[in-house]
Amino acid sequence: MPSKRPRRSAATNHRDRQVSPQDSRPTGADRGQPSASSNGTAAVPAVARALDVIEFLADHTRSFGINELARELEIPVNSAFRILKCLESRGYVETEGTAGGYQLSTRFFSLGMRLYTRFDLRRRARPYMETLCQQTGESTQLYQLDGKAAIVLDCVTPESAWFLQFVPGTRMELLHAAANSKAILAFLDDDSVCRLLPKTLPTATPNTIAERDRLMAELAEIRRSGLAYDHEEYVVGVYCVGAPVFDVYDQVVAAVGLSGLVSRFRPEDLSRIEQQVLECARQISLAIGNNGPRFTAWLGERTRRKPRGNKLANR
Repeated sequence: MPSKRPRRSAATNHRDRQVSPQDSRPTGADRGQPSASSNGTAAVPAVARALDVIEFLADHTRSFGINELARELEIPVNSAFRILKCLESRGYVETEGTAGGYQLSTRFFSLGMRLYTRFDLRRRARPYMETLCQQTGESTQLYQLDGKAAIVLDCVTPESAWFLQFVPGTRMELLHAAANSKAILAFLDDDSVCRLLPKTLPTATPNTIAERDRLMAELAEIRRSGLAYDHEEYVVGVYCVGAPVFDVYDQVVAAVGLSGLVSRFRPEDLSRIEQQVLECARQISLAIGNNGPRFTAWLGERTRRKPRGNKLANR
């Protein structure tokens, strides 16, 4: 049993400890009055009014004129006008017919489908993550890029006294330091990688890669093998092995992997773990429509060659 728990947004938990997420949604408030959010800060009135407009239009199938909408929501006509014009300029509302009434556009449908794709990926990945967790006895995580960070979509933990818990929704800011985010970066074009990474790579531990050339060389190796590693690069005492997940268009959309305590890691298990992580990523990719040619090559290469040393050796 480790004497010290690694500190991370995904912290080490004891199996007996259960944490219930708080419902952070703000309570209702009288229209036009600023409402208090869960952290005690006041809501922005202009934003609250814009959301009122969006929710009202979403609840009705017909279009509404500016004056009519202002009456329904009991807000100034000028406010309704400014909100609708702003939403129209961004493509979120559109006018219907010669009367010029406003209704929500298909832009909201597009946003909703993005979320649906994210949640559908999580649902389809779950059984394979559970299998990987059972095989390895370690926590398994599913990641996806969210802006310039990686977000934890899901985490499966083992039936063990000690394990690493990664809370879904947690953002991992250092893309160059985590195995799963490196697994995604490796299959983006160079311009996208440059946009996502800061000019100077910050370090979280002595093992974090801080040289861009060295990072690009590691990404090239990930493309060759399909496997990414984190040996105490994000948190001292924690190792990770990850692999990319591809969609029906053969585009990288996520990464899956496992994380554990270095104190519990046995070098002789690495080859088996690598095989299991690749197989998990392959199964998830197949489940979302990819035909798996990359994984066929990667897994085939592993069976043809001898192990090339411990990829999790100290840097």
